[in-house]
Amino acid sequence: MSVYENFDEQKQFACRVIADHARTTAFSIADGILPGNEGRAYVLRKIMRRAIYHGREHLGFKDSFFYKVCDFVVDQMKDAYPELDVQREFIGKMVRIEEERFGNTLTVGLKRLEELMQRRLTHWEIDGVNDLGVGTIPLSELAKLYDTYGTPIDLIYFILNTDTRGKHRIAREEKWKVYDEISNHSFVITDISEEDFRKVFENELREIQKQSDIGKTKQKENIKPIYTAMERTSVRSNFHGYEKTQVEDAKIVALVKDDQQINELKEGEEGLVILDETPFYAEAGGQVGDTGTLFNSEAQIKVFDTFAPIAGIVLHKSKIEKGSIKIGDEMTATVDAEKRDATRRNHTATHLVHAALREVLGTHVKQAGSVVAPNYLRFDYTHYQPLSDAEIQDIEDLVNREILKNDAVNTDLMSIEEAMQTGAMALFGEKYGSQVRVLRIGEGVFSKELCGGTHVRATGDIGSFKITSDEAIASGVRRIRAITGLDAFARFREDENLIEKSLGALKTQRDNLPNAIEKLQEELKRTRREVEELKMKIAAGAIGTASSNGDEAKDVSGVKVLAKVVEGLDANAMRQLSDNLLHKLKSGVIVLGRKDEAKVSIIVRVSDDLTGRVKAGNIIKELAPIIGGRGGGKPDMAEGGGSEPEKLAEAIGASYDVIEKMLS
Repeated sequence: MSVYENFDEQKQFACRVIADHARTTAFSIADGILPGNEGRAYVLRKIMRRAIYHGREHLGFKDSFFYKVCDFVVDQMKDAYPELDVQREFIGKMVRIEEERFGNTLTVGLKRLEELMQRRLTHWEIDGVNDLGVGTIPLSELAKLYDTYGTPIDLIYFILNTDTRGKHRIAREEKWKVYDEISNHSFVITDISEEDFRKVFENELREIQKQSDIGKTKQKENIKPIYTAMERTSVRSNFHGYEKTQVEDAKIVALVKDDQQINELKEGEEGLVILDETPFYAEAGGQVGDTGTLFNSEAQIKVFDTFAPIAGIVLHKSKIEKGSIKIGDEMTATVDAEKRDATRRNHTATHLVHAALREVLGTHVKQAGSVVAPNYLRFDYTHYQPLSDAEIQDIEDLVNREILKNDAVNTDLMSIEEAMQTGAMALFGEKYGSQVRVLRIGEGVFSKELCGGTHVRATGDIGSFKITSDEAIASGVRRIRAITGLDAFARFREDENLIEKSLGALKTQRDNLPNAIEKLQEELKRTRREVEELKMKIAAGAIGTASSNGDEAKDVSGVKVLAKVVEGLDANAMRQLSDNLLHKLKSGVIVLGRKDEAKVSIIVRVSDDLTGRVKAGNIIKELAPIIGGRGGGKPDMAEGGGSEPEKLAEAIGASYDVIEKMLS
């Protein structure tokens, strides 16, 4: 009999979940999907974490195990799917990273849940903690545990139902009430099934995840009824922007204002203009919409943006600067050629960036979104760690090398099936028609992708390329920002000016600049230390002077108490001063307060021989409310802060009475 057959039903179910999810994980990562917080990446993350959770919770695995199961999947499936074996190392690395991350987030999430349960008992009362023993937690807080920390829904439900962790008992009945802000009602967790709890939980999650806009451009897909109605009529715009930036005799076929079709737009008014022929590119595929002008002998119109809620209906967001326009009027439509050229440079550079990333980092890199504007490009891509300086340099070198080749940029129109057969890359989530445009740089060896945007005629038109930043935007998703053409030259000139000014200020040569900065930093650190030491001596000296007048330490019920306001010290220096004073006092209590702009803080120290009679944490809890704050700590040291610095002297003065009451 196998080990599996000896397992109970729950363990067998866990084994089946792990096996099924390991297969999905291996194939997904081999296909370039990495665990994350958006779309298919989010689905993969949930699949992986469910399997890892079952292994830890029901099979008792303490160490990483899931990557081994995925490796076994590769062994079993590699003959039929050789791409799995090619990506074996990468699959293992990605699974180990996610498994380690989930182990940490699971621990952090459970700790956060404990904090929520404790805080609902003491501070964050909605329905409060009443005589029936019911504590209340908002559903949104619980949803964030899952969305931020990956804490499984079933585990949250289990803990709130049983409180087996034994740290947050709530009087007699020990029930938790969950408040749903969306439906504006609450329910006791023990009165709802796990399935129903999951439904309301997932509704809350959807609200949270609606706020994310990773990879999206600014115009949202929000098709209004007016445009659907237009689609049924003869209202159409033919796009000529691939060949030209100006179209004469373009006829106005529709006007829209405030989501209503109108017949006329007058001077000073804003609205949407639809032409039968247009050179304006409507925002799509990450490329921003064109700007420019519409004009005839009687009217002048400024176009701020261009977008298309439905394919074939191009909306020119416009303002009438002179005259008025009506349906049927003919206009000359002119795109801002300078901005269009800059946008084309950035768009072609985006394709080069994608190819360079795959060349430098590996074929697991996939595009996860982009924005192509006249003055910058933004490229989101799947990768598991920050780019190193060497990798950034390699990517820049590759792109600039392709620019210097001055290869022709060609576009071929073909069916989607033909495009796929040529090896052209398509973007997941993009909508393609039966006919697609395939962008080919040179012979298409370095870059060949499906793209409907506008591009340069040859890579040399881009001029130059410079990465300005690389940052994480989600787990497994990073974002490059870069500039090209004249913007890149402007950046180089700006860098040169900064370097020259730095050389002048530091009075050094270019090749010695890093050493000069490092030396300056060391001098600054040494000076700061000397200043802090001087402040400490001044503060200690001021207290010592007060001592000579008999005003330093007071006798309170046989205990020496020193309470003072100190000036010019930061938090660390005040802690050090309290330590020095307590050492000199040997036996007693130190209470020090300081102001820092609009904030105020207090530190309390109690010598070890007195912690049985008076505790620092109890003292700070009495003093902190006086300064409009709160605090806490251990018996020998406690700290607190507040927002009412004008009451600091009152709080310090009150410390003697507080300590006297505790000693009595």
